[in-house]
Amino acid sequence: MKKRLRLLTLLCMLVVVGVLATVFHPQAEEVSESEPPSVSESDLQLYIKVYAAMQDDHDLTIDNAIKSSQMSLDDFRQLERRIQNQPRLVERVREALLERVKANSTFALSTATPTPGEPHKVEKHQKPKKK
Repeated sequence: MKKRLRLLTLLCMLVVVGVLATVFHPQAEEVSESEPPSVSESDLQLYIKVYAAMQDDHDLTIDNAIKSSQMSLDDFRQLERRIQNQPRLVERVREALLERVKANSTFALSTATPTPGEPHKVEKHQKPKKK
């Protein structure tokens, strides 16, 4: 009889724990996928301008680069996060900075581009024929 009482008590405790776990178990909340905050064209140009200034002067800090824009560092970092969350904008920034570098590159300006239609001559060394 004592064993049955213990078994029944244990069974009741397991049921109570199961019910409590079900009732108080937090359910996953559905989060609607909202569009990332938009970035205006002027904000994007400002971002490119700041990084272009830093490309021109490698000693320039981000704090000094954003001074002329009247923007706090926190605001700039928020803008940077919004841009980096949109791959299309990241690509636009990368292309703009790359084009700027190419346009100002001493190496790129000094190398002559081949004229179309002129064949590129390659001298071939002939091996002596074996007898």
